[in-house]
Amino acid sequence: MSTPPYVEENFGILTDDNLYLDAILVKPAHLTDDKLRVLRVWVPKYPLTKTSVITCARQEVKSYGPDGRIAHLVFDLRGTGDSDGVLGQHNFKLDLGAIAAWAEERFGKINFGFLGTPSIRDGRVNVWPLRSGAVMETYYYNAVGSHELVPPVLVYLSTYGHFGQSDEKLCRQLAQRGYAVYGLDPLRYLLHASLQERLTPELLWEDLRIFIQMLPDNPIMLGQPMGAGLAIMWGAGTDKVEGVVAVGRAQVGLQPAHIFVTENPYNFLLTRQVSKLAPRPLALVRHNGHPMGGDEEELSALFKSSQAPRRFEAVDEINASFLNEMLNWIRANSS
Repeated sequence: MSTPPYVEENFGILTDDNLYLDAILVKPAHLTDDKLRVLRVWVPKYPLTKTSVITCARQEVKSYGPDGRIAHLVFDLRGTGDSDGVLGQHNFKLDLGAIAAWAEERFGKINFGFLGTPSIRDGRVNVWPLRSGAVMETYYYNAVGSHELVPPVLVYLSTYGHFGQSDEKLCRQLAQRGYAVYGLDPLRYLLHASLQERLTPELLWEDLRIFIQMLPDNPIMLGQPMGAGLAIMWGAGTDKVEGVVAVGRAQVGLQPAHIFVTENPYNFLLTRQVSKLAPRPLALVRHNGHPMGGDEEELSALFKSSQAPRRFEAVDEINASFLNEMLNWIRANSS
């Protein structure tokens, strides 16, 4: 009988105010506590529960095989799922602190980090059904002060694994500039989407077509480092995307072999796909000083392979004012 790739432990974690958080540790089958090197904690967005991220944890740990050294934890926030607490009680800092303390007590000093944040300010969490077994978790920010009957739609893709406070701030600020913003952590979507089978470009494009049908208008794609590759692939796959702003490294986000069908390297090669965006506009952006901000060789190859209208920018800070300038240019050059 073959060894399962992972095992799961179910237990409770006690917070400083004496609430139990229901948690599941997913770890490679052969991994002992003293051999653990990395622990990643998937944080559900309130009011979601750990069921929204357990697939992500299992998919990631499964990819390491039974001899991996990385484990993933999922848990219910207080007052949700199987955790103690009253519905509407939002002191999630105590929850995160309890998990960090538990991890240090059990494993000592390890590489530890949270994937995501529990709260969303001025936004709304949606879970969209796609294909069988696939869902997309998005964070919607209503357009403020827009004078248009249907505000322009922006799909904002964060860096893989972490839609954090800086992403939330940018989404709020762009919503205040009149965009209906749908933020997402691309990795959460991709791990759900690849549950039944690894992804081909055609499956990515089919998911996008379903997603766009649920949006109020055709979207602009804005991808942060790693998410930039998915933004370009999605734009290349349908003319319903109005344009793309791609920030930093792109190709690396399409390389995980447990998510994508990578045996043929040309399937997801962006230099073969990016020209399909034309005549819709593309803005390529290098984020100076950022570890994933993009390198000259990749960005140059993408720019040469693309067609007008296109532009290249290099900036020290990715802020709302700069992104708004890029989005205005996209809208001005959309057919």
